[in-house]
Amino acid sequence: MFFSKKKATAAALVCSGCFQAAVAASETNEYLELDLSQLMNITVTSVAKKEQRLSDAAAAVFVITQEDIRRSGVTTIADALAMAPGIQVAKISASKWSVSSRGFAGYTSNKLLVLMDGRSVYSPAYSGVFWDAQNTLLEDIDRIEVIRGPGGTLWGANAVNGVINIITKNATETKGTLVRASAGNGGAMSTAARYGGALSDTISGRLYLTYDRSMSNALKENGEDANDTWKPLQTGFRLDGEPAGNKEWTLQGDLYDNGGDQWVFPHWTGDSPLPSIRDDALDAKGGNLLGRWRQELGNDRALTFKAYYDFNKRSDAVFNLAFDTIDLDLQYETALGGRQNLTMGAGYRSITGDFDETFQVYLPDRSDELHSAFLQDEINLVADRLWLTLGSKYEHNDYTGSEWQPSARILWKPADRHSLWTSVARAVRTPAIVEQHGRVLMGRYPASLGTTPIGIGDINFTGNPDFDSEIVTAYEAGHRWQATDTLSFDLALFYNDYDEIYTAQPVQSGLDIDSVFVNAQSGSGRGVELAADWKPRSWLSFALAYSHLEMDLTTDAAVGSQAGSDWVTKASPRHQVSLRSSIALAENWRLNLWLRHVDTISGRNSTNLLGDSRLLDAYTLLDANLIWTPFRELEVMLAGQNLLDDGQVRYLSEYQTPATEIERGVYGKVTWRF
Repeated sequence: MFFSKKKATAAALVCSGCFQAAVAASETNEYLELDLSQLMNITVTSVAKKEQRLSDAAAAVFVITQEDIRRSGVTTIADALAMAPGIQVAKISASKWSVSSRGFAGYTSNKLLVLMDGRSVYSPAYSGVFWDAQNTLLEDIDRIEVIRGPGGTLWGANAVNGVINIITKNATETKGTLVRASAGNGGAMSTAARYGGALSDTISGRLYLTYDRSMSNALKENGEDANDTWKPLQTGFRLDGEPAGNKEWTLQGDLYDNGGDQWVFPHWTGDSPLPSIRDDALDAKGGNLLGRWRQELGNDRALTFKAYYDFNKRSDAVFNLAFDTIDLDLQYETALGGRQNLTMGAGYRSITGDFDETFQVYLPDRSDELHSAFLQDEINLVADRLWLTLGSKYEHNDYTGSEWQPSARILWKPADRHSLWTSVARAVRTPAIVEQHGRVLMGRYPASLGTTPIGIGDINFTGNPDFDSEIVTAYEAGHRWQATDTLSFDLALFYNDYDEIYTAQPVQSGLDIDSVFVNAQSGSGRGVELAADWKPRSWLSFALAYSHLEMDLTTDAAVGSQAGSDWVTKASPRHQVSLRSSIALAENWRLNLWLRHVDTISGRNSTNLLGDSRLLDAYTLLDANLIWTPFRELEVMLAGQNLLDDGQVRYLSEYQTPATEIERGVYGKVTWRF
């Protein structure tokens, strides 16, 4: 083994002199073998709803590759998203995250559409994502496409501030057997197995099984056990076929059965105006089946049909809900003349929700339908230099009726290494069930007349049938620059004009106070996002992501105070920085470091929902891992997470979960492919 001084110097810059020498290494991963110019041209599908090069996308899109996931040492999809600029990822507890784009952070972040292979995982109950239920095998993920900014023209409602599309590998790419096992401090462990192979000359398939057990963290208030152990179990399959005649099809499905523990606080009962704390068990089950068929028709024409069924059920002391979703989607692509490409489609979705009322939450049983159609035209104004893309989506839903979501995008490529783009788009977030028809008990108080007790009053969030869609009109511009073969930049600027944003208007109802959902906030968000990749040597790479966000929201004075708007604007950090480095120390050894800094935010903990918000100090995270690949089929990783702090509060959950410190984690992992 040989160690060069130059490489040792670079490693020391990153690792404070921990490593004194390094040599170049070889890798087998496809992304690792690409230079930056090739990475800039990898295929994405989420911006145009069809394949296009990343450098041709007129939107703020960032791709998290399988190699990024592997090197980062993350153990969940939610944590992987922190690699993207403009995305705020804050772990609340072992099974809960706040994930948002360009503001509006929260456990119930509701302006970010999340897809798994085109299947929406957006819950209609509260317009958010249950991240604890997204546990597909990480090694099967091909890439995660993260779009900041509206995506309503193609993806429909709720893609207000972004779209995340998690795309798994084709079954032809996962042949053979994979076994993975890991164990860490606090009893954390993870196991997974996958087998894939060819079923015929034209059909390939795979099966997988995963089981994890996360460690419990500590309560901020007293350092005692946070009782937030999480145990997700998931299995699934995927079949891909390529019969003759320019056809291809996919059939895939998943089943999961997740369980865990949690403290519920405040937990309200009918016996007392005082909150109690409850030792509770959370159970989440579900499954899905998705089929996709695509036919190339020649002359740049193609027809794609996708259908899926999704079932999920959650049960704990507060929520008892179940959803059945059927979604159908038809898409047609065709060239029009020599300079236009049309993409059009229509869709139908049926959602049936069943709810068991608890003392704290009431949601009515519902069956809703969504009808949609879209058209997008890409026009090449100047050959291979200038493109204009116009489009709009029309949807009709059972909550607000008709919704239009148009957009216009311009892409200009003045030189081979430069892509400049600008866009204007309108998107909406349609109401969740709770916002129009539900009730959530947030507090209780002893009511009195003078000094005479007269009963107990409830403080509720109460649905309003007149609650309408939230609206954003977004103005964006960006520049992708491949400065050299080893250095690239991706810059995005945005200004979002928000209208009809939700808030709650207090209304006295007998002894109760109903905080009724109304559209009474407006304002703006603006910022800059930068991603830069630098590969100074074949064995050394850096990836930088920076985002700056400023928000201003105003509450209609006739509805309520400004306090709610101030809290929302301060719940997202003004500055976020992420710096990842990867160093090949030797032929079979690789060191990966990930440093993140998140600016100050404010939060409103569930222990004091009606009180003033609290500031959370800025924090810095350091993750590190060392990968040893003794031979091609075997990989051993030793990883440390949150190495700079043994207990860190990253977000105050506004509902149900007491403030929890995320503890330092260390684990070892063995992955064997054969």
